[in-house]
Amino acid sequence: MIFEKMREEGFMCGTDDVRLTVELLVASSQVGRIIGKGGQNVRELQRVTGSVIKLPEHALAPTSGGDEETPVHIIGLFYSVQSAQRRIRAMMLSTNPPP
Repeated sequence: MIFEKMREEGFMCGTDDVRLTVELLVASSQVGRIIGKGGQNVRELQRVTGSVIKLPEHALAPTSGGDEETPVHIIGLFYSVQSAQRRIRAMMLSTNPPP
C-alpha cells in the first residue's frame, strides 16, 4: 500500500499525522441509506469510525433517474477513513445485492 510505503521511507512521522479526504461515489438512490432516519446512520458512522462524513445538500432532493451518483466525502485519519469506506460499501451491498 502506498501509505505504508511512504511511512516506511520516512515521508511521514506516523499514521496519526495524516488527515485524508476521500471521495466515494454512491448511487443517489442509496444516499438516504447512509443518512438514515433523522441522520442516525451517518452520526453512528462518524462516532464509530472517528471520521467526518459529508454529503452534498442537493443529495436530499429526489432525482428523476436512478443512475446518478452522489459524492460522499470522508475526512479523517487514514485508518478512520478506511473503516468508514468499508462500512459504507457494506451498507450499499446489503441494500443492493448483485444480480
